[in-house]
Amino acid sequence: MKNSTTLPWPGSKAIKFSLLPLVFAATHVSAATISYFLDQSNDLPAGIDYAQVTISDSATRIGDIDFSVEVLASAFTVSGSNFGMQSFLFNYDPSLSVGAINIIDIDPLAWSVSEGTNAGGGFGKFGIQLSGNGSTRTELLTFSITGVDGDTINSYAMGSVLKPAATEFFAAHIAGFDTTYGVTSAKFAGSTVVPLPAAVWLFGSGLIGLAGLARYKARY
Repeated sequence: MKNSTTLPWPGSKAIKFSLLPLVFAATHVSAATISYFLDQSNDLPAGIDYAQVTISDSATRIGDIDFSVEVLASAFTVSGSNFGMQSFLFNYDPSLSVGAINIIDIDPLAWSVSEGTNAGGGFGKFGIQLSGNGSTRTELLTFSITGVDGDTINSYAMGSVLKPAATEFFAAHIAGFDTTYGVTSAKFAGSTVVPLPAAVWLFGSGLIGLAGLARYKARY
């Protein structure tokens, strides 16, 4: 008599196909979103994470790319209320056609967009600049890129081909912090990839292991 409390192992083919979407998702975590640190400065010490840029496939509009740029306030000494980022610059794949018209949903609203701008601080010229002024500084800038055929998140993580060329992927002007090393305003840049949390890698490895087990069951 069959023991009704024992759950039969599902068919190997069912396991194999049910795991595929999960394995696909796990192995594409870094393809949907990628983050970089701005850890270089013209006036402050290098190697400190001053800001973080996150580029993602849009969750609301298919084909759009979302940017989030956050000033990491813990890297600064701040006591006033006028601290924040005053400009942000990035590059794009030169094979694509990207201009100010493609930059939408900018927050803060008062910021404007210009093209082919020198970041200053010796960091070179970038393809696109978003900028405000002293009264519109922000610790978080968000915007989207729309209407660009064939772009991916990696299309916006590269140096420029302009002169003088920007070797770093991103740059920013951050100001309004307390006097540190004799300065209250500085230029920052970077292209250091932010590591994925260990839990993500463990999750992906576990799913891949389960997929291997399913293939083993199918074979034997």
